[in-house]
Amino acid sequence: MLAEDHHVVRAAFAALLAKEADMRVVGEVSDGANLLAEVKRLKPDILLMDAQMPNHKPIAVAKQIRRDCPYVQIVILSAYNLRDYVIGLLKAGAMGYVLKDDPSQALLHAIRAVAGGREWVSPRVSRLLLDAVRSENPVERLTRRETEVLRLIAIGRKNNEIAIDLTISDQTVKNHITNIFRKLNAETRVEAILYAISSHLVSVEAIRVELGL
Repeated sequence: MLAEDHHVVRAAFAALLAKEADMRVVGEVSDGANLLAEVKRLKPDILLMDAQMPNHKPIAVAKQIRRDCPYVQIVILSAYNLRDYVIGLLKAGAMGYVLKDDPSQALLHAIRAVAGGREWVSPRVSRLLLDAVRSENPVERLTRRETEVLRLIAIGRKNNEIAIDLTISDQTVKNHITNIFRKLNAETRVEAILYAISSHLVSVEAIRVELGL
């Protein structure tokens, strides 16, 4: 589902997605006033949401969608990469953050990553967020096992895959992730992954290789 107030931009996104065999646009909105109602009616897998639309409070809307429609994954489309703005939207539950002047392939990578249960943010946004966490290193608080789990999260492993890799139960993985988030003061996997990168537990290149980017 596309939520974008500029008709030309929205049409360009729709045309791009129409060329992809594994994607289909099920609906479009141009105003924040009826966004939530349309999300509930159409039940899309992915919502591509412009962060700047009339009658639109993106952080509040993202939180409400995560609460009322947890089956919908949100990818933010934005012209801005301001640190507090990006962090606010990611903490609100957005799984992806794409800048409007990123290459078109970036949007397709973001959609497929989020559809597969992974987070994706623009490389320029990643650099911005990395700078925000470089001044501290809470990763040092993690146990050896928590560090292993964080490294696997960073390269895109899902909980059940981590359990198999480490020969532990799914519940134990969930417990480790809860502890990791608490120690890092992180609310999303994206934040945790940024700590992993900034602490050199894993490189951006390794993540790209694992994700086939």
